[in-house]
Amino acid sequence: MAMAAALLSLQTNASSVIQERQGKQGAQIAIEIIKIFGDIFKFAGFAFPEEVDAWDWGANPNMCDIYMETTDGLNCYASVRCNDGLREYNAGKSTWSACYQGGRQFFNDPRIGDFSIQFSGKDGIDGQGLTSPLLQVKDVGNWKEIPVSDLAAKMAEDDECRDHLGTTCDDGPYVCMWLGGPYEREKGRTRKWRCGVPKTGMNFPGFDSDGPTNSRGYRPGWCGVHVTQYQKPDPSKDQYTLEARVVDANQNEIGSSGGKKGSKLVFNSKLWLPFVINSRAVDADPLDFEYDNVRWNSNDSKDHHCSVGNYDHGKREIDCGFTCK
Repeated sequence: MAMAAALLSLQTNASSVIQERQGKQGAQIAIEIIKIFGDIFKFAGFAFPEEVDAWDWGANPNMCDIYMETTDGLNCYASVRCNDGLREYNAGKSTWSACYQGGRQFFNDPRIGDFSIQFSGKDGIDGQGLTSPLLQVKDVGNWKEIPVSDLAAKMAEDDECRDHLGTTCDDGPYVCMWLGGPYEREKGRTRKWRCGVPKTGMNFPGFDSDGPTNSRGYRPGWCGVHVTQYQKPDPSKDQYTLEARVVDANQNEIGSSGGKKGSKLVFNSKLWLPFVINSRAVDADPLDFEYDNVRWNSNDSKDHHCSVGNYDHGKREIDCGFTCK
């Protein structure tokens, strides 16, 4: 769904779930959610691309699942689960010093970095007790506020749309959800939410987690190179042409070849040294790479995790990783 169509859909099809917000109509709230994330949501022509939901770390190992709960208006608890295990915060429910309305508690998790949770409301759309959590992660938009309840309501709205056989329902991916189902949020004494955030330096549609960069403006660690190799127009006399770009450990582009060039590329970037790519004789041959006196080729799927696509319409795509200090 294109962006304009998505906004029109939000204006005309807001559900009763979001309409419960006091003093505002559901469509207005939904549009405000889009505005809140307008500077970090990368729609790329679609409102919500069909991908796995943000908290599904099993399907996307670059993501982590943040779980939040309160009981009886206090007893705050959180956990972060990634593909390498679970870490609990306030497991005994006695060390969360800011477990009250408006209180903001700070944490650090080695997978996602510094983050905070603030229960900004009481007896709100989520039910009685502490509600309306605001989740913030330092490396995502420099502590950008993630309005958990509003984003959970968006998922509930779409669920309701599908339950009523709607034809313009969004399919996600979703960032946050209520646990126990949106229609059961008034029941029981415990309020539960979950959201997905990327590991430091990783990305998800709408979330770009950037770790600290060095003096040259890139994050060292594991960088990547993407190459497009164009076949020879006339193999008897022509050469391959190559086009490439490199990304840092934040998955941000830090340099490129500047378009299609010859059969060998030597180009500078924010990296300390030039990056070298060289083609060989025939289509089946791998590409050769060199950076910082380390040499490898595109057949190296073990140490450099290279992937090579098939030729299609006269070109193929190649990706490799490498250590960048």
